[in-house]
Amino acid sequence: MDYCFTGVFAFEMCLKLIDQGVLLHRGSYCRDFWNLLDGIVVICALVAFAFAGTEGAAGKNLNTIKSLRVLRVLRPLKTIKRIPKLKAVFDCVVNSLKNVFNILIVYFLFQFIFGVIAVQLYNGKFFFCTDKTKRYAHECHGQFFVFENQDEPPRVEMREWRLRPFNYDNTINAMLTLFVVTTGEGWPGIRQNSMDTTEEDQGPSPFFRVEMVGIDSTLSPLLDR
Repeated sequence: MDYCFTGVFAFEMCLKLIDQGVLLHRGSYCRDFWNLLDGIVVICALVAFAFAGTEGAAGKNLNTIKSLRVLRVLRPLKTIKRIPKLKAVFDCVVNSLKNVFNILIVYFLFQFIFGVIAVQLYNGKFFFCTDKTKRYAHECHGQFFVFENQDEPPRVEMREWRLRPFNYDNTINAMLTLFVVTTGEGWPGIRQNSMDTTEEDQGPSPFFRVEMVGIDSTLSPLLDR
């Protein structure tokens, strides 16, 4: 089925190139955005099929070539041009992004400012031991027992000093973590981890400031538009 549809789209692309020309004159194939999108999808599909035949021998371990198959997810984008109502919705979304671009710049600026502050406050403090009974790095060594089911014997695991997925060890990670906080999804866990690094009742206060500035001042006007 994939070969059939790819062949049809490739044939359509060839006919348009013959009829409209490639690039040099007005109305040519490459001067239309939707034609370019169609061409990219078709070329990516053809390249993926071309390398698919080498998987059994020389290309068996070439992960980069195998990843080209992912480009086939672009095929549904071809329907945007063929359905006028869907194309109108897509154009509306693109035009709306232009209107909120300035708000996104302000939001990014606040994210960067709070990210730099968070690195100064929490840098290197979001590590934890896989053994929950150990709180400090000098204690996190050796082995411990893990009890998952009373009917099964415990298993032995090594203690490891790990870094949490959302942390503030650099500005990029800090901005990503703050983005999770401002979206309101999953931020209680990050807040709890921050409380473990500070004094009692001091951990939540930076998050309330981020919520006030990040959501009330930037995201709310963005959503209202």
